[in-house]
Amino acid sequence: MTEEINFSKATKSLMKKVEAIFPEGVGINVKKDFKLGYVRHDQAQQYLRGGQLMIDIYDMTRPDYTVAHELLHFLHMFNGAPQISFNLTTKKKDLDTKFMATGLELYDIVMHDYVYREQAELGMMTDEIKELYFKGVLSVLKPEQGERDQWMVLRILTLLDTLLFFKDEQDSIKDKLMELYPISFEAAQRLYEILIERSLDSAFAIRRTVVKLFKAFDDELSKLGMVPMNMTEFATLSVVLSERQMRLQVRQLFNIVHSPLDDNLTFKSAYVGQWKNDGQNSFVLADPGKDSAKKFVEYYNMKVTDFLDSIGIEYLKR
Repeated sequence: MTEEINFSKATKSLMKKVEAIFPEGVGINVKKDFKLGYVRHDQAQQYLRGGQLMIDIYDMTRPDYTVAHELLHFLHMFNGAPQISFNLTTKKKDLDTKFMATGLELYDIVMHDYVYREQAELGMMTDEIKELYFKGVLSVLKPEQGERDQWMVLRILTLLDTLLFFKDEQDSIKDKLMELYPISFEAAQRLYEILIERSLDSAFAIRRTVVKLFKAFDDELSKLGMVPMNMTEFATLSVVLSERQMRLQVRQLFNIVHSPLDDNLTFKSAYVGQWKNDGQNSFVLADPGKDSAKKFVEYYNMKVTDFLDSIGIEYLKR
């Protein structure tokens, strides 16, 4: 028999905010009715179905905290955070899955700057939750054996999120993390400095930080002798435009370049729209085929907002 979840007043208030957006409200599915005894953010997932926000739960250790976490992610996205998507393929399913998981985790960690602050304000960051979170870190990550191995990516990402989670209490966890994961912890600390470099109080600041993390993460992989993932090309990140930029032509803000990867819908050759300031993938176009040169000239001459609207790409305003 599935355990009934007693949601806190704070979580119920978040559900009401979602109901204001989707009248059908929030649906909860308990997919796995057991308790691992720690808190991890992969213990639930959210998606839209039939006008309702659905949350699937895969662990019942602290479902109230877990559901609130998912609700805050949704509300942050709905209220104007840049969105990430994956529109390219390496033609290797396992590699695509690994790249997508990594890109999404880096993106989510930036979103956690908001989510953790909100959960703290709602009184959810209790000593018990902090203990369960840290227990999850130690349970999932194998100690390093003095050299890089297949777990390095997971370690770096997990430790980066851990530093953010314990933002004001890092002294209580640092010694243990440095003892067990010295190499990846140093990498996580360098990435953390980028994460907290500027206040993430706008869509523009969030996007800029995500892009910087993508590039810095590749630098860390290279230092470890590992192959970079190039999220700047593989992951599509929505653009944030000023009023002036919205009036410019595509040629003034983007370079449309041929990608070595394929469009993952048509599996045809793809073109990536790179934001000129940072090279980040901002949209993906399938090869237009015949008269492609003429088509790209047409694109470059269009007003940015007209072009993005014509290809169904959402953008945010500064």
